[in-house]
Amino acid sequence: MKVILYASMSVNGFIARENDEEDFLSDENWFSFQKLAENSGCFVVGRRAYKVVKEKYTSGYNFSTLKAKPIILSRRGKNIEFDVARSPREAIKKAKFLGFKSLVVSGGSKTNASFLKTGLVNEIILNVEPFILGKGFPVFDENKIECQLKLKSIRKIKPGILQLHYKVKK
Repeated sequence: MKVILYASMSVNGFIARENDEEDFLSDENWFSFQKLAENSGCFVVGRRAYKVVKEKYTSGYNFSTLKAKPIILSRRGKNIEFDVARSPREAIKKAKFLGFKSLVVSGGSKTNASFLKTGLVNEIILNVEPFILGKGFPVFDENKIECQLKLKSIRKIKPGILQLHYKVKK
């Protein structure tokens, strides 16, 4: 299964403010994620990130508007609203069982780090917003992750926003 980690971030690597606001990110970042998730058909997001997006972004940019199957990474157990996986490996197993050939992982910091740490990520797509944020949540929560990448492409998706597409070297 192809696993793509996707994140939109400030120039200095933050995906959200400490209060969970993503007001420094352009709408184009959501459209880019939406297209990728819908092409895959399935995406994984952490329990906390899912809750924040569901509560803060009730109109327009919300996971409920996506035509893709969510799998929530959580250790808290089952939920009738969505599929829950307790680990990255379990999330991939569920996606395979549901018939998907690729999976998009998109936050938060702990979820991104847990997938990268397992060595299961094939590609990383980072949208870099022209903004420097003083404090917030980094793309990867754990600072002990090391991973060699090979640049596949650089694309300007909107004036000022660069999309960096990497292949993870295994």
